[in-house]
Amino acid sequence: MRTKQALKNVVYSLLLQLITAISGLIIPRFFIALYGSSTNGLVSSIGQFISCMGLVEAGIAAAGTVALYFPISENDNKTISSIVSAARKFYLRSGLIFAFLVAILVFAYPFVVSNEISDVAFIRWMIIVLSVNGLVDYFFLGKYRILLQADQHGYIISAAQIIGVVVTMIASIILMEMQFSALFVKIVAAVVYLLRSVAVAIYVRKHYPLISFYEKPDFEAFGQRWAALLHQIVGLIVTNTDIVVLTLMLPKNALMIVSVYTVYNLVASALQGLMTSISNGLGSGFGEVIARDEKKVLEKSFSNYEYVFFALIFTVYTCMASLMYPFIGLYSSSFLDGEQYLSWALVVLFTLTGLLQAVRLPGLTIICAVGHYRQTRGRAVFEAVINLSVSIVLVRPLGIVGVLIGTCASYAYRTSDVIIYNAKHFLPNSLKKTGLRIFRNALVSVVLVLAAIRFVPSEISNWLVWFGWAILDGIIVVSVMAVVNYIAE
Repeated sequence: MRTKQALKNVVYSLLLQLITAISGLIIPRFFIALYGSSTNGLVSSIGQFISCMGLVEAGIAAAGTVALYFPISENDNKTISSIVSAARKFYLRSGLIFAFLVAILVFAYPFVVSNEISDVAFIRWMIIVLSVNGLVDYFFLGKYRILLQADQHGYIISAAQIIGVVVTMIASIILMEMQFSALFVKIVAAVVYLLRSVAVAIYVRKHYPLISFYEKPDFEAFGQRWAALLHQIVGLIVTNTDIVVLTLMLPKNALMIVSVYTVYNLVASALQGLMTSISNGLGSGFGEVIARDEKKVLEKSFSNYEYVFFALIFTVYTCMASLMYPFIGLYSSSFLDGEQYLSWALVVLFTLTGLLQAVRLPGLTIICAVGHYRQTRGRAVFEAVINLSVSIVLVRPLGIVGVLIGTCASYAYRTSDVIIYNAKHFLPNSLKKTGLRIFRNALVSVVLVLAAIRFVPSEISNWLVWFGWAILDGIIVVSVMAVVNYIAE
C-alpha cells in the first residue's frame, strides 16, 4: 500500500510539473510578445516579492506534516483532528499578517519601478490580483493540504492543480489572442485557482468524515514550527531573492533584466519542479518508514532512490546544457528586444545551479521526513548568508551573472553539507557511494555536453528542427547514462 501510494504521488506530481512546465513556457511567450518585456518583468518581480512574504506561513506545513505521520499510521483520528485544528488557527493568523504585508506592498512597490512603468493604478491592482493565491492558501486551503500530504494523498492536490493549470493556460491564450489586458488575464487565473481550491476542500470533507478541524487544537505538535520557518526563510533567500536583488540593486532597466532572468528560469524552474516532485512524492513514504523505525528498509529504499535519481538528474541537466541556447534563440525570436536574451554564460550558470540544487534532494528528503529542522538550522542560515552576500557584491558589476554566482556558491556549500549530514546521522554507509555516483555521472555529463556543443547548432531556424536535435541528443544522453550506470552498479 505504501509503495502504491508513493508511486501514485510521484506520477501525479510529475504530470503536474510537466503540464506546468508546458504552460510556463507557452504563456510567457504570448505575454512578452503582446505586453512587452517590462510588463513581464513587473509581473515576475511582484510575484517574487509575494513569494518572500510567504514567510508568514511560518513552517506550519512542514511541522504539521511531520507531526501527522505517526497518528495517521495509528489511525488516531482524535490526535489528527487536534493537529489539523491547530494548523487551521495558525493559518488564519498567517493570513492576516500576509494581508497586511500585501497592503504595504500595494502602497510602496509602485515607487520602486516608477522609472519604467508609470501607471500606478495598474501596478497596484496587479499586486492585489497576484496575491489572491496566497490569501486563498492561508484562509482556506492550507489546513487541507497538510492532511492530504501526510496521508500520502498529495496526488489529489496535484490532480486539482493539473486541471487548473490546463484551464488557466487555455483561457489565458484565448484572452491574449483577443487582446484583453494583462490585468484581466491574471484575474481569470486567480478565479481558476480559487475554484480548484474549493474542489480540494470538498474532497477532504467527503473522504475524511471523522476528522474535525474544530477539535481542541494541539499547538505543541508544532514544536518544530520555528525551526522549519528558518529553513523556509533560507529556501526563499536562495531560490527567490535573485529577482528581488535585481529589482532593488540595479539602477536602470531592472524590469528588462528581470524579464531575461525569468525566461531562462522558465526552463530551469520547470526542470527543478520535475525533480522536486519526485522527492516530494516519496517524502511521506519515507516518513512512515522512519516513524516505524524500519532501518533496513530505509537503507535499501534510499540507495535505490538515489541511484535512479542521480542518473535521471544528470541526464536531464546534460540535455539542458546542450539545447538551451538554441531554445532561447527560438523562444525570443518574436520579441522586439530578443537579442538581449542570448547568453552562453546564463546557459552554463542556470544549468549548474539547477544541478547543484537537485543533487541534494535525496538527502534532503530524509532530513525533512525525520523532521531535523532545528538540528540543521545553522547550516541553512550559512547558505543564505553566502547567497545574499555574494549576490549583492556582484550584482552591480555582473548583473544576472553576479546573482547566479552567488546562488551557485551557496548551493555548492549546502548540497555538500546535506550529503554529509545525511550519511552521519541516518545512513552511515552512504557517503562513499553517494560521492562515487556524483563523480561518475558528472564526468559523463561533462564529456557529453562538450560533444553536444560542438555538434548541435547554436542557431536553429524553427521548432521542428530544434525538436529533431533534442530527440537525437536525448537518445544519446539517455543511452550513455544508462549504460554507464548499469555497468558501474
